Amino acid sequence: MSRLFRFAPDVTAGSISALVTLSYSISYAVLIFSGPTLEPFLARGFHVALVAAALVALVVALKSSFPAALAGPDSNASAILAVMAAGLTRALAGTPGERVASSVVLMLILTAVLSGLIVWLLGLLRWGRLVRLIPYPVCGGFLAGSGFLLLAGAFKVLTGQSLGWSTVHLLAEEPVLAWGTAFAVAITLLVLTRVVRHFLVLPGVFVTAIVAFYLGLWLSGLTMAGARTEGLLMTPIETGGGPWWPSLEVSWPALVTEWRNFLAMLVVVVVTILLNAAGLELATQREVDLDRELRASGLASLVSGLGGGMVGYLSVSRSLLNARAGATSRAAGVWTAALCAGIALFCMPLLFYFPRPVLAGLLIYLGVALLREWVWDTFFRLPFREHALIVAILVLIAAQGIITGVVFGLLVASFFFAYSYSRATYIRHDLSVARHRSNKERTLEDTALLQERGDLARALCLQGYLFFALASRLVETCRDLIVQASVRYLLLDFRMVQGLDASAALSLSKLHQLCGRYRATLILSGLRPEHQAVLQQMRFLPHPEIHLVSDLDRGMEWMEDRLLAGAHGSPGTTSAPVLALGNGAPGDTAGADLRGILAAHFSPDALQVLLGLCERLDIPQETMLMRRGDAGDALYFVERGEVSVMVHLEDGKRRRLRTLGPGSMVGEMALYSGQPRSADVVTETPCRAYRLSAERFARLERVDPAVVIEFHSFVVKLLAQRLTAASEEIRALL
Repeated sequence: MSRLFRFAPDVTAGSISALVTLSYSISYAVLIFSGPTLEPFLARGFHVALVAAALVALVVALKSSFPAALAGPDSNASAILAVMAAGLTRALAGTPGERVASSVVLMLILTAVLSGLIVWLLGLLRWGRLVRLIPYPVCGGFLAGSGFLLLAGAFKVLTGQSLGWSTVHLLAEEPVLAWGTAFAVAITLLVLTRVVRHFLVLPGVFVTAIVAFYLGLWLSGLTMAGARTEGLLMTPIETGGGPWWPSLEVSWPALVTEWRNFLAMLVVVVVTILLNAAGLELATQREVDLDRELRASGLASLVSGLGGGMVGYLSVSRSLLNARAGATSRAAGVWTAALCAGIALFCMPLLFYFPRPVLAGLLIYLGVALLREWVWDTFFRLPFREHALIVAILVLIAAQGIITGVVFGLLVASFFFAYSYSRATYIRHDLSVARHRSNKERTLEDTALLQERGDLARALCLQGYLFFALASRLVETCRDLIVQASVRYLLLDFRMVQGLDASAALSLSKLHQLCGRYRATLILSGLRPEHQAVLQQMRFLPHPEIHLVSDLDRGMEWMEDRLLAGAHGSPGTTSAPVLALGNGAPGDTAGADLRGILAAHFSPDALQVLLGLCERLDIPQETMLMRRGDAGDALYFVERGEVSVMVHLEDGKRRRLRTLGPGSMVGEMALYSGQPRSADVVTETPCRAYRLSAERFARLERVDPAVVIEFHSFVVKLLAQRLTAASEEIRALL
């Protein structure tokens, strides 16, 4: 007995949810099977809708990540299904009504199976996040258009005619009890659902409206037969649900012509599932797996279609109603499914006593609620341009159909995105060699020359995705640099570029032609394999006049070398000590020994003592002089050649921090701190270096403190220069 009481809250919540689900499902069936051709076969519509209500509710209750989840046929999809049913009816004009009804039922089943399979696959492949790429205003326009279609469906339920300028007057010809009840139900629901936050509002209004309708029918003196004649009650020619599966002897070409509307419905289904799941997550403060919800709803529609039902999926409003009514487990959803199945199996004739105006009022409420949310409320939340797009999509759906509205919305949203993105900042850094240089250390004289002539070499660090609009702006920016600023070396760094299209390659070809016309050199750095593949496919690369370098640092070094070579009148590059004397010409130290290079910074006696403690080494090219993590047991003075300090990146690559030439010193930080090496040091060229071990340096501190003081002074100068260079680099990047 205690176990039965434990399920009592779920039974209560499930019963209330079942009443709401039945109300919605019946109204959607009436919406789809409205009109003189289909209405006599409304029992088949009830059967399809109730089978979907039972099976979809059952599968989602068992598979959803939210225990109180409730699902079933939904207004957004039903509005498009009603359009498809009307299209089939027009295409099969002159065909017996029974065959038209079978075609519509088969259409409902096939759309459920196909959409369910596709939605399930989207969830299985975890592609739910891709749906979020659909612009928000386009989603809003879809749903606002669905609201209009629901209003048009309500008009057809009341009058039997499609909504249009020539048929609007028919509403006034309907009995007051018809349109009065419909508008009273809609207005009451619109007001109460905003004012009263209680789970009994919707079922209470629905039951009260049915009682009030029959009371008005009694007061007016109309009989049941008279009510059917006036269109207040439904008048079917059959009350059973028909065969479980319809006949396959239908007009397949007519079914195939609805593929465009099916695609629109599929988009609406997926978007609505994700919006409902996100809304459920926000309302309950409970994490919801979006891909799992796609799988659950997809499987539910698939099972529904195979069982003879229509498409259905997760409903945020019914799920919250179920939770607020006291549901504590998945049993509430299972009980809802059981009640819907019982009605479908045993109580189908009773459904024809549901008043048509009450069902129309429910459709009006749903349509106006969607329009209020996506047209009125968004007016105060969204920028004018995005809200105007929602309204434009709505107007087009109302005038030309949902496909026209959907296509227009996607095209306009794509144009807005391209326009907005083309105005974004695509140059992350604009660097001049005069203010930002490579990690290769230069002499003071070379540094002064680069500061003087560095504006002739510029580097543009690009970012984002380069497509036709951004690429055209890039060419214009480079034109100004080359023509007006007289830039002769132009480097484009692609390290932060996510991708580029064929139009970007064509724009780069124009840029190369511009460089050739003004005798400028184009350098590209940081190209990923996919970038190179596009440029090679467009026949832009390889090209003998376009220089490719691995990264921005190497590109800056390449431009510096050319500027210095031009200043010295030499085609070669320079390699000079970092702390060389200020009066010597660049290259003076190329053949000098370490004693001559360091003479300006040490007294003769101190230099004699210091070098006497060092061990001379001749080191081949590309030799690992130090390795990250090694003990700091020595420092090195470079006499000839170059060494580079390298760090390892997370992707397994190495990046150069600094290139040091004759007269420089490496390894001193680990020696001073006693910590392991923090980076690798590799010889770029054959080198001669002098090694001072930590043991000998410690002995020098004890024996000759005066020499150590001069050594410390030299280290301070070296570190000060490196700090200044780092500060200039940071300033250039800000």
